[in-house]
Amino acid sequence: MTVLAVLPLVLAGFVIGYGVGSGDGRFGEPLREAWEGGQGTVDHRPLAASFTATGVEGRAPQAPSVLPVGYSDDLGIAVAHLQFAVDETTVRPDHTAELRLPVAVPPDSEGMTVEVASVHPVSCLCSLTAATAPPYGTVWDAVEVNASTTEIVFDVTGAINAPGRYGFAITSPDRKAYLELEGAEYNTGPALRTVSEPDAPTGPLPPTAPAPTGPGAATSAPPIAPSTAPSAGPSDTPSESPSASASESPSASEPPSTGTVPTAPLDPVGSADPTAVPGMPAADPTEPLPESGQSEDQLSTCSTGPKLVPTCGALVGVAPAAHTSRVKEDELLAFEERVQHTQQIYHAYERGDDRLFPTDAQIALTQDPEKPRTLFINWKPRMASWAEIAAGDPETDAYLDRLAEHITANFDKPFFFTVHHEPENDVVQKAGSGMEAADYAAMFRYVVERLRAHGVDNLVTVMNYMGYLKWVEKPWHDQLYPGDDVVDWIGLSGYGQSLHDDGRSDFGEIVDQTKGDTAWPGFYHWIAKEHPAKPMMLAEWGVFHEEDYPDHQTAVFQAARYQMAHYPRLKAIVYFETPADSNGGRNSEIHLDDGALEAFRDLMRSPYFDVRLE
Repeated sequence: MTVLAVLPLVLAGFVIGYGVGSGDGRFGEPLREAWEGGQGTVDHRPLAASFTATGVEGRAPQAPSVLPVGYSDDLGIAVAHLQFAVDETTVRPDHTAELRLPVAVPPDSEGMTVEVASVHPVSCLCSLTAATAPPYGTVWDAVEVNASTTEIVFDVTGAINAPGRYGFAITSPDRKAYLELEGAEYNTGPALRTVSEPDAPTGPLPPTAPAPTGPGAATSAPPIAPSTAPSAGPSDTPSESPSASASESPSASEPPSTGTVPTAPLDPVGSADPTAVPGMPAADPTEPLPESGQSEDQLSTCSTGPKLVPTCGALVGVAPAAHTSRVKEDELLAFEERVQHTQQIYHAYERGDDRLFPTDAQIALTQDPEKPRTLFINWKPRMASWAEIAAGDPETDAYLDRLAEHITANFDKPFFFTVHHEPENDVVQKAGSGMEAADYAAMFRYVVERLRAHGVDNLVTVMNYMGYLKWVEKPWHDQLYPGDDVVDWIGLSGYGQSLHDDGRSDFGEIVDQTKGDTAWPGFYHWIAKEHPAKPMMLAEWGVFHEEDYPDHQTAVFQAARYQMAHYPRLKAIVYFETPADSNGGRNSEIHLDDGALEAFRDLMRSPYFDVRLE
């Protein structure tokens, strides 16, 4: 493939790129110099385009004619992978970017959700398998497609923030939907369209003719110096809202609009001169200029960033020995030894005003340099009703003030925090009860804002919903949400066998369960639609052991390993381990069966969970 001949030049001339969102102040003066000279509107053809499939053991094909996405019986879960090169000759600092994907075979379902996420670029997509594919980074956009869709358009502006190579994964959370995108072999197919704004003119304005004088002379505005770079014409303007829905515009195989600078796809035979491909570096690239905001490749090693969100992959954690009197910190260490993997999140439950947190023992778990961990403190106030706390209950205020003083004096690391998790079960939707859904939202906000006002700036807040579908049908369900400004993550508690099903439910049903013909789309779909900027967490998940279904735990743990391919927004999973839960005494311990234990260990070895906690 041409990619093998071109990649050394790409690597020599570029720093691998990763977008962290637009508007983050990364476009400083050094970066502006590095991007000088962008061409306006450019359609970048992919360096490589292929796919992985969980139902196929072999490696990704090198030049498939179509790129499958979604689930099918023969492929399993298919994910399309694309890589592009962007340099300073094609993109300016001020730009927009769209990923345009012509559809070869649309889905036969009424609606199919498709998402795009950043992934680490690799030297050759042909080295990928479903098991070795790079973990997902930021999810940039999602669209819904149907049988009439001819082209999918994603807004990926935030992903392109420096010259370099960019990898994207195209996924679907739908477990019963499938489509095929056009491949890149016929000079059509996928394209990364960048539209650069011309730099503001500098220097003196060109001379102009003297303005006419005298009676009746027209007043004219000062002339504007023309830009030295071509600007996009009206036909080059991208769709007004590429993220709103899938485009039904003509296929990209039609001639490009006037002003567009198309780039050629990879020639399967090879190309002797990479300079013939617009958007690629010259054969003898010059020394790249310094860049701003690209000091490291944030996707080559997954690590946590602001608000503990992984740059790629997902964190793992546990609530050990729940509903027991055992020393939880000791049980955490025992769980880690059992599963052969550090649990980066220790989920602890605090009640009322009995003690301040984090405790010394909890803090000690976060201080092991060999096994980095953080805390997930789950606090359930018992001093007053939700409405009374939100109105400034004196006893609660006094405790919160003591708590703030304790945290600021003893613990400065970021940690997850929620207030009265799973509130649905305690809602009393009756006027004056003090426990209405809106009262919960107000209470959550009050607690977070009071702690912040007293100097607690290391809270990473989680809105923790229940996974039982009976609650999502309640007319007050949407009133529980406290607001984006006081919620950093959205969490879900979900369990396999929680409803004593037939033993066939899998990991996907925990993450995105639906029920019959109800309008509820599943929690994953709901978060993607209603809160797309928020990372998702399984704040509690578990699989109960039942004698009638002895292999059920094993099956769900095995399914989780490959079904993570459906869910790029899922950034943390925290197992709830108990020998006897509060709903019938069910056991979710993972070591009751050797097969289940080994399946859980395999899950922990997945590259999705190879994240460095910073």
